[in-house]
Amino acid sequence: MNYDRLLEGKFAVVTSGAHGMGKYIAKVMIRHGAACAINGMNPEGEKTAEEFRKNAPASFFIQCDMSLSEDRRRFIQEVSKRVDHVDILVNTVGINRSDFSGEVDDERFEYTQQVNLHGAIWMTRGFLPLMKKTGGVVTHISTIHSVLGMPPNTAYASSKSAINAFSRALAVEYASYGIRSNVINPGGIFTGKTDEILAGIANSREELAAWGRRGDLGQPDYGSGSAYDIANTALFLSSDMARHITGAVINVDGGVVNQAHRFYERKLPPDHDEMFYQVIKNRFTPVEDL
Repeated sequence: MNYDRLLEGKFAVVTSGAHGMGKYIAKVMIRHGAACAINGMNPEGEKTAEEFRKNAPASFFIQCDMSLSEDRRRFIQEVSKRVDHVDILVNTVGINRSDFSGEVDDERFEYTQQVNLHGAIWMTRGFLPLMKKTGGVVTHISTIHSVLGMPPNTAYASSKSAINAFSRALAVEYASYGIRSNVINPGGIFTGKTDEILAGIANSREELAAWGRRGDLGQPDYGSGSAYDIANTALFLSSDMARHITGAVINVDGGVVNQAHRFYERKLPPDHDEMFYQVIKNRFTPVEDL
């Protein structure tokens, strides 16, 4: 096993890989030798693909609205025309349009299910024929809200909890084909639009600490995680280092799930602001600097 190039020669599909957390995941996989097909709603995603092709010429972008069945079908068909096998699928796409259980309207609830749940299931079902040829790995990006009650997340939590169950079923049903399926549950993570915000205030201790506290959910080290924490976990699960891991749900949350009571009860040390500032400043690294 080449630990410097864990995915040498592999082909990966990363949904929502043109931006945010998906872009981090795709870039880390490319660094380790994979080529990637990515999608996203914004045609600007082609610029991300151009960046990827500098190191992985077979990478490409296809515009896709994951809430639309016709777009999902078109994306699967287009990828299947271009490659003859898929080794890795990372179902990254996810939105949170939630309200309290008795207040969420039908349209918002259904849209969340279409993107988060239907999107992941369609992608998986669509690429299984290409994965069955040589085996492969499916990694679903879920959320700690799938295992932790924290209002108001009815639509989001229910969609992601269903993904956890789907992954377990998939792991059992397709083990004979050499296909593994696992779930990553991120906690508070700096990614996506966060980069744009932090880039403008990274040198201001007061602003950065004030903004960052919004994502401080009680992690022992007083700070939200980096998108690299999720990307590196996806890399591990997609590689042969995790060849004996399937059907797992891994919390990448700084321990939030184990100490949720601290969200309301914690007592902060006097130097909390300075500690928090140092942690967040050290963790913030734009994806472009990978």
